[in-house]
Amino acid sequence: MRKLYFMAVLAFSVAAQAKVVYVAPDGNDAGSGSIDSPLATLAAAQQLLAPGDTAYFRGGTYHITEDQVMGVEEKIYATVFNLDKSGREGARIVYAGMPGERPVFDLTAVKPEGLRVSVFYIHANWLHLKNFDIVGTQVTITGHTQSEAISIRRGNSHNVIENVAIHDGMAIGVYITKGSDNLVLNCDAYRNYDSVSEGGRGGNVDGFGCHVRRQDTGNVFRGCRAWCNSDDGYDLINCFAPVTFDHCWAMFSGYRDEDSKTPGDGNGFKAGGYGKQVQDEPFDAPRHTVNNCIAYSNKANGFYANHHLGGNDWLNNTAWKNKYNYCMVNQKAWDEAVDVDGYGHTLRSNVSYQANRGDWTQIDRSRCTIENNSFLPTACVVQPSDFVSTDYRELMAPRKADGSLPDTDFLRLVPSSPLHGAGMGWQFAPGEGPSAIYGVTAGPSPVAEGHIYTLQGVRVDAPSKGIYIMGGRKVVVR
Repeated sequence: MRKLYFMAVLAFSVAAQAKVVYVAPDGNDAGSGSIDSPLATLAAAQQLLAPGDTAYFRGGTYHITEDQVMGVEEKIYATVFNLDKSGREGARIVYAGMPGERPVFDLTAVKPEGLRVSVFYIHANWLHLKNFDIVGTQVTITGHTQSEAISIRRGNSHNVIENVAIHDGMAIGVYITKGSDNLVLNCDAYRNYDSVSEGGRGGNVDGFGCHVRRQDTGNVFRGCRAWCNSDDGYDLINCFAPVTFDHCWAMFSGYRDEDSKTPGDGNGFKAGGYGKQVQDEPFDAPRHTVNNCIAYSNKANGFYANHHLGGNDWLNNTAWKNKYNYCMVNQKAWDEAVDVDGYGHTLRSNVSYQANRGDWTQIDRSRCTIENNSFLPTACVVQPSDFVSTDYRELMAPRKADGSLPDTDFLRLVPSSPLHGAGMGWQFAPGEGPSAIYGVTAGPSPVAEGHIYTLQGVRVDAPSKGIYIMGGRKVVVR
């Protein structure tokens, strides 16, 4: 009881002492930081902040110049905003757009010669970045390189990046290489293309990337969108700890715009892999989770295992119009850089519709758990009438006021669809759909527990292959 009382007093004390500092495009760093005397720069605001404090940025465009770059880190990164002051549990330091306003950080003029750009370089714990745009991030190096709008590279943890839009630049949206329990929530990365390095391939501009060490667990991307990024939408190559993509959307990866392809890879969700090469030693590959996600019209694969050295969990996803909607290719072993059909994966309650080349490829069905998908273990007929809408533009609609994904009917199953009754696709939580589809074998007497009926309720004594009702649940007769 005494401990609870102390914690309550401490929480009240932190709340009572927390302050708000204001920054505005027409502010002045000689000001007090009050709403009537706002500062001009994040650097000045950070000096005034302590755990529990908030820096509010007024709406408008902040035209960042090179003289505002706060430093150089790792010998190669020009860190525009070097966030090196930590909050603590229960008392984050917050950098946010003023409620009801939307600041835009324009990096077009920041072109440091011979350096990569990191706009928000997070070298702290317990931060919360929220409600602003980052545009125009540049690349100046012509060889192999990359810039990053938001970087977590120094082993920092417990940060939240929420409702941030990174667009119309040359940088990766959010890039994590070291750190645990970071949440990327309701963020967008779109129309990002590097036209400078490596002859303008655009091959290092993913929407979101996480490439962490074994100890860096608990990183999650939730409610994010990536479209028209010149490489991949979401990338987990060289990632040694499990990562989750939850309710995220990937569209037009490998495109400069909806009509112009780039030489980049162009996968929607690239979950794993280590470059298809012999590793120095054996290790247990992490098991990534991709659930309730949508992959639409990506140049290469919608959902892609990328030569991973183990299986992933692919649950209640929906894919349409990718080269292959689901490609589960694995590397044979840590010491054999040979492609083999995917092993160890769980594919459950996923929907595939009209892939450009194939619904799925490179899946070893004998070595994977495959249940209740529209394409495996038994293929179902998927047609436009199964969906409420096939208008992909709904995916790019404005977010809700709280930053969450817009309501969409895109590839939402109609209640009359057999796939809806089976609980497949992005709209159902894993394992919580109306019913799963089970498999039985076709023949004159396929079941021992009762009669079998068509979906229209007609009893069938010798069913052919298809979906039926048996014992109050749907079954696939194969």
